[in-house]
Amino acid sequence: MKHYDTFGFSEIYRDIALEYVDYKQSLGFKYSYAEQSKINRMLRFIYAHSKSDPILALQPELVKAYAKKRDNESARTLHTRQSHIRQFALFLNLRGISAFVYPKELVKVSKSFVPYIFTKDEMNRIFQEADAIKPNKNKFINTPYIYPAVIRMLYGSGLRVSEALALKCEHVDLDNGILVVMKGKNNVSRLVPVSESLRQYLSIYNSKVVRMGNPYFFPALHLERYAPITIRNQFKMLEEKAGIPQLSTGRYPRVHDLRHTFSVHALEQMIRKGMDPYCSLPILSTYLGHKDVESTEKYLRLTKQYFIDILQFSLENAEKIFPEV
Repeated sequence: MKHYDTFGFSEIYRDIALEYVDYKQSLGFKYSYAEQSKINRMLRFIYAHSKSDPILALQPELVKAYAKKRDNESARTLHTRQSHIRQFALFLNLRGISAFVYPKELVKVSKSFVPYIFTKDEMNRIFQEADAIKPNKNKFINTPYIYPAVIRMLYGSGLRVSEALALKCEHVDLDNGILVVMKGKNNVSRLVPVSESLRQYLSIYNSKVVRMGNPYFFPALHLERYAPITIRNQFKMLEEKAGIPQLSTGRYPRVHDLRHTFSVHALEQMIRKGMDPYCSLPILSTYLGHKDVESTEKYLRLTKQYFIDILQFSLENAEKIFPEV
C-alpha cells in the first residue's frame, strides 16, 4: 500500500508493478519516485492498448508502438523509454510470461561528450592558485577562505556544486565528518561521509570564516549563499592560472568534472582494495545521490578509456566493469 499511495499504481496492474520494483531493488537499483513514475506510465500504456491474452503477453506491435519516437522527443528520452520496455519484457520472460523483447540496439544517443578527469598534479596546481586568492573588490574577508574550501569539498566528496553551496552549518558535522545533503537533485537527501583530511581542512576553514549570522556553511554577503555561476567562473580563472589545458572545444574543463573525477578515483580505490567493481556501483550510486545505479554506470562508462589509458586496465577488464544491466 505504501508504494500505491506514493506512486499511484492502478489497482489493475499494482501487483505486477510492485513485483517489478522489488525485483529491480533486489538487484541494487533504488528505483526512485521518478523511475517508478516512468513504470507507471508504461504500464498505463500497456493496459490501455494491449490486445493480448493475457494482457502482459506483449506483442511486437504494442512494444514497437510504445518505443516509437514522439513529436519533439529527444534521443535520450526515447532511448530511456525503449530501455524501460525492453527491461520489463525481460523480467516478464523470467516469470514465464512470453513477451516480445525490444531489440538490444536501442536508438543511439550522442556519445561525443567525454568528462575531463583531473590528475592529482593538476588539482594541486588548482589548490595552489585558490590558496593565493585575496579579498574581492568588496573587501569581503571570507573570499580567501571560501573558494579553496568549496573546491576541496567538491573534489573530496563528489557533491554537486549546488549541493555544496546549499549546505547550512547545521548540515555539516565536523566532529564526525558527515555532510547532510537535504533534497539534492531528484529530491534525494543523503549522508555523505568525508575523509579525515577533508574533515580537518573544513574544521580549520570553519574556525576562520566570519558569518555575521549567515546560516550557510559557505556564507556570501547579506546573509545569502554563493550562486553556482560564481563558483564556475572563479574555477575557470583558477584553471587558466594553473595551466590546465583547454579542451578541443576551446573551453576549460567544467567544475562539474570534479564530480566525475571523484567518481572515477573512488571506483579506482575500491578496485585497488579488491572489491568487485560492478558490485560496488550501488554503494557509489548512493553516495553520489544518483536516482539509480544505471545513472552511475552511465556516468562512469563515459570515462572507460581512462581505466584503459591511465590505470592500464585491459579492454576486456574495462568492459567487465560496465556490462549491460
